[in-house]
Amino acid sequence: AISRRASSVHASVAISKPPLPEVVERAPATHPAFELVRVEMVDEYTIKVATYRHRQSGAEVISAQADDENKVFGIAFRTPVEDSTGVPHILEHSVLCGSAKYTSKEPFTELLKGSLQTFLNAFTYPDRTCYPVASCNTKDFYNLVNVYLDAVLSPRAKRDPTVFAQEGWHYELDAAEEPLTYKGVVFNEMK
Repeated sequence: AISRRASSVHASVAISKPPLPEVVERAPATHPAFELVRVEMVDEYTIKVATYRHRQSGAEVISAQADDENKVFGIAFRTPVEDSTGVPHILEHSVLCGSAKYTSKEPFTELLKGSLQTFLNAFTYPDRTCYPVASCNTKDFYNLVNVYLDAVLSPRAKRDPTVFAQEGWHYELDAAEEPLTYKGVVFNEMK
């Protein structure tokens, strides 16, 4: 009887990763006002993410290095709520109604019309409010960041209480013989 032995051949193949794009290879930026907390790679997207902490305020900043011409910025604030009155949503809208440097009543609307933005919006979640912007044009991107930062850090609403009435709710009388009605941008959105 002839015995046969099955033999298997194992080939080992080394799978090499493609080289990282130059922008991702770079060391994260440094600034004396910020402490670099950690650096992580998000391999699925080939992105290097650096987390910083502002030394004076404790604010966290995340910087993502990616081989992408679209530049993205966002600022987010914790806005926890105790009831369903919609205060964070009213604040989100109110913040985008002018600021110390940009006194136009609706700079957000003007940016939508005149910017090269690829994304421009704001979102209110149950526990936070976010203000993201994006553009492929560097000059436009920095302009958007400048407008958004001034809006959230120096909003016109701090000095002008009519902003809250316009964005939240207020009474209106359309005719003397008619009853008062509720009006407001967020009020109408939440109907």
